[in-house]
Amino acid sequence: MSLSLPKSVSIIEVGPRDGLQNEKQHLPTDAKIELVRRLAAAGLKEIEVTSFTHPRWIPNLADAEDVVRGTADLPITAFALIPNRRGLDRALSCGTAGATFVLSASDAHNQANLNRPTAASLVELLQLDGDARQAGITTRISISVAFGCPFSGPVAPEHLAGIVGRFAEAGATRIGLCDTIGIAHPAQVHAVSAMLRQRFPDIDFELHLHDTRGQALANTLAGLQAGITAFDSAVGGLGGCPYAPGATGNVATEDVVAMLTAMGIQTGIDETALLEAAAHLAAWRDRPLDSATWRRAAAAAVSCTAGAAAPEGQV
Repeated sequence: MSLSLPKSVSIIEVGPRDGLQNEKQHLPTDAKIELVRRLAAAGLKEIEVTSFTHPRWIPNLADAEDVVRGTADLPITAFALIPNRRGLDRALSCGTAGATFVLSASDAHNQANLNRPTAASLVELLQLDGDARQAGITTRISISVAFGCPFSGPVAPEHLAGIVGRFAEAGATRIGLCDTIGIAHPAQVHAVSAMLRQRFPDIDFELHLHDTRGQALANTLAGLQAGITAFDSAVGGLGGCPYAPGATGNVATEDVVAMLTAMGIQTGIDETALLEAAAHLAAWRDRPLDSATWRRAAAAAVSCTAGAAAPEGQV
């Protein structure tokens, strides 16, 4: 079978934001900054480092300003998720380089996540995106539950295209399609991605995939075949959404990079350094990382240690 695949892709690391926001434990600010530094050292050029959501709703990311300032010297575009005007004001005040504006494809999820219907968020974000670009900030739009909502079910592709169209008309250039609850399947991802790329050729579409049903890598391949060349992922497979019941983590950055590398697709990411960043997380977390690549590496390390300590003839 002949696959039509790109020679290279961009990986946007979202672990420090989407990954940490839903963790039971609180990673200290210094450790967050160190995680971002390790991810940058692995070759990641775009990293979503935090969220300017009200600390009452996402207490794990209450230190957003400190994280942005603590990573400002790195050779990356540090993105922050921004849901509203107050969030943008906070981001501008501390010199945030990149903004991810978020709204949901369904009213039910948008109401739960942002306390307003989708139409209200759309009107506000159209203005915020323009203001941020005018201020010199790199922006992107993330459309949550683009493939299905935990409250209202399937999202019609034409409805999704209508939201994309409003942003395209306003000058947005990067739009992420988010499988927030990991409900999408490869045929759906391919069909929706191909349709939107054909209808909006000037938009750079990105995929944000969760692995709730174990289909995130398959959906990544489907996106690649549809012409998508930019993907969100989270180190260690961290993630989940407080307002998406049942959602599990993002597709693991290590797993995506390992698959793409094996397929001869360039990512610019050092797999060894990436696993070192995952080790930083694993040393803190009270349960294993959700990454097949990490589990394999950890098992190999244990095996090597056991072999080195075994008496002669017992290995």
